[in-house]
Parts: sequence; C-alpha cells; structure tokens
Amino acid sequence: MPEYQAQYTIPGLLARLQSEGQLEDREKASEFIRKLHTRDDPPLYLRALIGFGAFISSLFLLGFLFASDLIDEDGPFIIWGLGFIGVAFGLWKRSRKEDDASFLKTFLTVLSFTWMAVGKTLFVLEFSEEADEWGVFFGLSLITSATYFVYRLTIDRFLSCLGVCCALTAAIVENGFFNRDIEDIVPMGLSLCGLAALQGTLAAYLLSGRVGRKFLPMAYALVGGLTVNVFLLTLQGPRLEESSGFPFVLLLGLLLAAGLVALMVRAAGGRRAFRSPRLLAAMLGTIVCGFFISPGILLGVCLLVYGYGHHDRLLTAVGGLLIPVFLFHWYYDMELTLTEKSVVLIGSGLAMVAGRFLFCRGGASEEVDV
Repeated sequence: MPEYQAQYTIPGLLARLQSEGQLEDREKASEFIRKLHTRDDPPLYLRALIGFGAFISSLFLLGFLFASDLIDEDGPFIIWGLGFIGVAFGLWKRSRKEDDASFLKTFLTVLSFTWMAVGKTLFVLEFSEEADEWGVFFGLSLITSATYFVYRLTIDRFLSCLGVCCALTAAIVENGFFNRDIEDIVPMGLSLCGLAALQGTLAAYLLSGRVGRKFLPMAYALVGGLTVNVFLLTLQGPRLEESSGFPFVLLLGLLLAAGLVALMVRAAGGRRAFRSPRLLAAMLGTIVCGFFISPGILLGVCLLVYGYGHHDRLLTAVGGLLIPVFLFHWYYDMELTLTEKSVVLIGSGLAMVAGRFLFCRGGASEEVDV
C-alpha cells in the first residue's frame, strides 16, 4: 500500500513519534488530544435524532399554542419568541451541569432546542408580517447573530445559519423566478450566481482552519446554501435561459470550475502547480468541463477534493452523494438518444481512466497537502 494511503491511529502515531525521539511526554500529548476532541455536543447520530425529535416537538408545541388561543394571531410574536428563547437558554445551561452520558442531559438538550426552535419561529413571524421574504431573512439573521455565540449547540447553529441562507435565496427569487420579464430574471439569476460564489468562498475560508471550530456549523450551513442554489439553478436554469437568453447554468459551471482549479493549485503547493504539465492539463480540462458538465457534478467533485484533503468525512460523504444525483439529472436532461447517451458515459469513463493513468505515471501520485 502506498504511504499516502496508510491508515494511522492516534496511539500508533504517538508511539512512532516517541520512538523517533520527536515526542518527549506521550501522556501529556494524549491528554491534550483528549481535551481537544472533548465537546459539549453529543455525537453526530444523536444530534440528528435530537434535531428530528425537536422539529416534531416544536411543530406540535406551535400548533398547541395557536389552537389553544394562548397566542393571538395578531401577536405580539416577538415578545413570545424572546420568552421562549430565554427559557431555552436556561434549560441548556442547566443541561451542561449534568454528566455527558446521563439521560437528563439529553432530555434537557432536546427540550431546550425545541423551545429555541419555537422561540426563533415566533420571533421571525413578527418580521415576516412586515416584509415577507426579506423580513424572514432579516429577522432570522438578527436572532441568529444574537444567539450564535451564547447558545453553543451545534445543531442550532447549523440549522439557524442554513435557514438564513435559504431565506436569502427565497428573497432573491421572490420576484424574478416566476416572472418572464427579463428585467427581473437577469438580476435574479446573476444574484444567485454571485451568492453561490460568495457562499463557496466563505465556506472554504471557514473550513481552512484559520478560524475557531465554533464557525464549523456556519461553514457547513454555507455549503448547504450553496447546494440549494446550485440545485435550483441546475433544475430551472434552462427555463430561465429560454426566457432571458442569458446562460446562467454556464456561468455557474465556470464559477465552480474556477473553484475546483483553485483547490488543485492549493493542493499542488501554490505556484508550483503551474510548473507541472500534468496539472496544467488537468486545469484546462476542468475549465472545459465547466462548459459542458452540470454544475452540481463540479460541486460534488469540489466537496470530495476538499473533504479528502482536510480529512472531513462529512464533506466527503456529501460530495459523494451529490455526484450521482446530479449525474442522474445531467444524463436524463441530455437531448440525445439512449445509444448516444451510453457512448457519452462510456467516453467520459474512459477519459477518467486515461487521466488517472497519466497522473499515476512516473511517480506523479505523491500526496500533497490541501
């Protein structure tokens, strides 16, 4: 097995460093790693269960509040929302005093998140009555900014930031998406492409390790918002292009191709990438793919490359899921016969095999840091 594919464990790595004389106190290093990986949040699978359970609970709680006339349909929602948020924060502070493995801690966490979801929903309702989609975006941005650094529950941070991203997308497409007027469609499409570029850039920066781990939920939410925008433009782009004559899908594909080229350059060590004919050929091929391949496929490849380079299993898994989904859509969206589609798929597969052979030839498979 090549060295770059070798699997290491923390004890094995520490033992190797100690045997080579590069580690003086192994116990101190082990304690540092344990503290580094100690988090207030439960494991990922439990976070998903907490989120799903809290979502169902919040819906029933909201239904009860309105059905029982405890909350008047005319508000004031903002007062009720702030009250629920205050109670949720108190429950969360109480849960932190319990042992991590205790049932009471899990129960209080779920209850806290439920009340927080209800509180934020009521808070945003106050703004939505005033300004519709832009009101939802402004209200959710305001309450998310106020609670992000004090209510340190990862799933709340992620869902709140994802809600902000989706609310901004909804506000942008409100007028232009269902309108055939070119004066509305072109600015809307360009705004979505610009928003996708901004979300990708910010997510890459937050995931680069230059900022604290508290921004990871925001980074993943930006990836989620980027995926929503790419999915929206990929599905509806042809209809919008037919109405406006502007190639929105092509523009988005070129932006994602440029992002993938930037990842390749960074992985190859910066400017040194331009000295390698193989990498230059790969960059040129990537740009060409931006003209023909679905933007969703390029997004999936970007997430796979970034996730593999940073050992981020979540991004790797998301990228691995996006590629077949968008590949399926791209395949059935091609205006070709089944025979021609089969030839296209076989040809693309052979091109990938040839590319791998080219890059693995002559020791070009050395690992580089992303």
